[in-house]
Amino acid sequence: MDMDMTLHFGEREKILFSWWKTGSLSGMAVSMLISFLLCILYEAIKSFRYFLAVWNNQKRQQRHAEASITNPQNSGGDTISEDSVHIAPLVQLSGFTRRLFTSYRIAQGALYGLQALLAYALMLIVMTYNMNLILSIVVGEAVGYFLFTGNPLVDQHLSDCC
Repeated sequence: MDMDMTLHFGEREKILFSWWKTGSLSGMAVSMLISFLLCILYEAIKSFRYFLAVWNNQKRQQRHAEASITNPQNSGGDTISEDSVHIAPLVQLSGFTRRLFTSYRIAQGALYGLQALLAYALMLIVMTYNMNLILSIVVGEAVGYFLFTGNPLVDQHLSDCC
């Protein structure tokens, strides 16, 4: 197949798979909409991963505060017995492996894998060099960022210090 390696505005394109072909203006419009929605999904997953991390951190801090209230001698002292990493085989679910295979870490890993898959798929769509698809991805990323990010993290850190 002869692929155009320059930026172009065409209606006929093969996108990602041999069965995802556009041959008309309506086919290109549907492909642009799909690319746009994939970008919004990418930003939603990224935002959801951040939400899970904040929620997990708050839950961990709450558990630590409750533990220090119920057991005050460990609140200011050394908590080596609670936080030490036990060297154990991975097949044995105790100590280190119990903290390694939590539902939070498994969910974060699965979501990160899905986010990486979407990022690579979007990159390959851009590599068709079709400006219609590139513009739909750029606009989709901007809309997804607008919908799911809110205040950027940098602004939050700047307001904390100044």
